[in-house]
Amino acid sequence: MVQIQNNAVQNHTVTMIKIGTSLLSQTAEQSRKITTVEAQVINQTTRIERQLLENSISTSKLEKEFLQQINEINKLKEKNSFLEKGIEDMEGKRNTELETLKEEKEELKKLVEMLAKVIKEMEQQVSSTSSDNTAMKQQQQELTNTVNNLIQTISVTRQGSNSAMMQDNPDQLIDCAVVFKQGNKKSGVYSLTIPGTKQQFKAYCDMETDGGGWTVIQKRFNGLVDFHQTWKNYTMGFGDISGEHWLGNEIISKLTQEKQHTLRIDLMDWEGNMAFSKYSQFSLDGEKQNYRINLNGYSGTAGRTGSMGQTGGDFSAKDLDNDKCVCKCSQMLSGGWWFDACGPSNLNGIYYQQGQNTNRFNGIKWYYWKGSAYSLKATTMMIRPANF
Repeated sequence: MVQIQNNAVQNHTVTMIKIGTSLLSQTAEQSRKITTVEAQVINQTTRIERQLLENSISTSKLEKEFLQQINEINKLKEKNSFLEKGIEDMEGKRNTELETLKEEKEELKKLVEMLAKVIKEMEQQVSSTSSDNTAMKQQQQELTNTVNNLIQTISVTRQGSNSAMMQDNPDQLIDCAVVFKQGNKKSGVYSLTIPGTKQQFKAYCDMETDGGGWTVIQKRFNGLVDFHQTWKNYTMGFGDISGEHWLGNEIISKLTQEKQHTLRIDLMDWEGNMAFSKYSQFSLDGEKQNYRINLNGYSGTAGRTGSMGQTGGDFSAKDLDNDKCVCKCSQMLSGGWWFDACGPSNLNGIYYQQGQNTNRFNGIKWYYWKGSAYSLKATTMMIRPANF
């Protein structure tokens, strides 16, 4: 019996232990779950706190930007106020000026009215004195008749001297050599007459170089005139006679066909050196012969031989090619010239400034002095009768 009771007690104890163990397990599991939930809550709380911190930082930045914008708006308001004040001041000045102008207008109006009154009074005075003028006119007529009689008497006694003076009329001034021989020794622009006609033209006379009496037919020194011109322009001439210009092939032809002429060409490079070429015999044929050039008797310091090319070359311009090259020298080298086969010279090429004047085959070229790729600074072509 006692054994049965002990067994019952043991079974109860075991049962209680199992129940306790089960309870402990459940408690531990429940504690573990609670711990997991607590950890999740802590993590979520940490994320929320971090987000709140970021939001706080963003809010601070937005507040700073907002304050900056407010400051900018205040500055703009100050500028606007300043501009508005400036405009108000300008309007005030303008109104003051308008008032002043109105006052001046009124004064001018009064002055005009006063002048009109004075003029009217003067007209009345002139009208009142017109009767006196009749007597004065009669006296003037008598004096005029007397003077005319004296002039007629003097003209008879000076008829011979008047005939001599008539020889100095402009019709006799066919070139600068004639001007020079008449005593005009100052270089400048003179009015001349084409030989055999009454047609006058203006030319620049060089009265100083090599004895003077030179009629300038070409001059270049600053590049202000474009020398890439048409046949017609080279025929008639172009440019400023007192500056850069081409006198005109027709005039040059008429002058040099009248009598034998000498051609002188003065040259200057960009280093300040000067040289000249001189041809003792020079003439141009007429337009029907394409203003063919005739040259002979070279001398000078601009090379051992003349750079004008062969005598007998025809003149070419950009719109009329008369050279001996299929390349059309006037188009390739620019300007109007006696190119022959593009030849050793072209004083009517493109004007290049200093620093740009080397390696230029279409510039102002004089081969036997500076080579074919050097563009000169200044040139002057001038003619004078050979018997000057």
